[in-house]
Amino acid sequence: MSNNGKKNKGALPLILPAFILYSAVVAYPLLNMLYTSFFEWNGVYTTPYVFAGLKNYASFFQDESVHIALKNIVIIMVTSVVGIVPIGLFLASVIQKKFFGLRFVRVSYFLPVIINKVSVGLMFTFILYPMKGPFAQIVKLFGGNEKVNVLGNMQLAIWAVAFVLIWCNVGLHMVLYSSAMAAIPDDLTESAKLDGASRRQIFFNITLPLIGNTIQISVVLILMNAFKIYDLVVALTGGGPGNSTEVLSTILFKNAFYYGKFGYANAIGVITVLISLLITVVINGVLRACRKD
Repeated sequence: MSNNGKKNKGALPLILPAFILYSAVVAYPLLNMLYTSFFEWNGVYTTPYVFAGLKNYASFFQDESVHIALKNIVIIMVTSVVGIVPIGLFLASVIQKKFFGLRFVRVSYFLPVIINKVSVGLMFTFILYPMKGPFAQIVKLFGGNEKVNVLGNMQLAIWAVAFVLIWCNVGLHMVLYSSAMAAIPDDLTESAKLDGASRRQIFFNITLPLIGNTIQISVVLILMNAFKIYDLVVALTGGGPGNSTEVLSTILFKNAFYYGKFGYANAIGVITVLISLLITVVINGVLRACRKD
């Protein structure tokens, strides 16, 4: 037996536990979800599966609440990228400088990242509470209507959810950008300053291109996080008022555990996975193309 063969045989016992764990935790649930999506089943173990073919997938594209959920996801994804990336870059630029209270600023902006999202949702429910909440009092102070109910308004609620998501995640991306900026050699910026480049020129012509890979990863993380949003929606609005803030994850949960439509819920899960993969591939392709240009 060749040396390579011996090495491969020796590596098998080391790989096998990880492979078994991956199969049990990831591969089997995904395959089971795909299989169950072709059946009608109420989730009760003793209840037989009834083959439905592509009916569950057809129901997905005909479901009005799914159309609303997809629109909401697009709103959340776009506002997240537009909000988090520039704010994160600005904050990262600020914390690159040394000043009194720098550590406090870093901790303050990163703190929302580690707070439980349900707790954040409940906190903002209080902040946005009509008449009694701090937001209502600020509106009243400027002569507005203190009875404004942001989370109870079908047009405003989804934008409130998007704002809270930005508030929760901007600190993480601030740290990502800051780490990438710290890795830029000082010689480059010093040479640019000697050549008469302004701070703006240094930022756009040196800093941004050199942290392009980090921004690419950041955008993918932002989009995936926005696409998978669940806990914040449940804590803030529960998908309401009406179904104006529903997202795919809340529709999946309700169909599975409220209505007993596990087959349809799994079909939603399969489509969600496929959309996630598609978004990742498309965004990576677009950003790669932009960097080449």
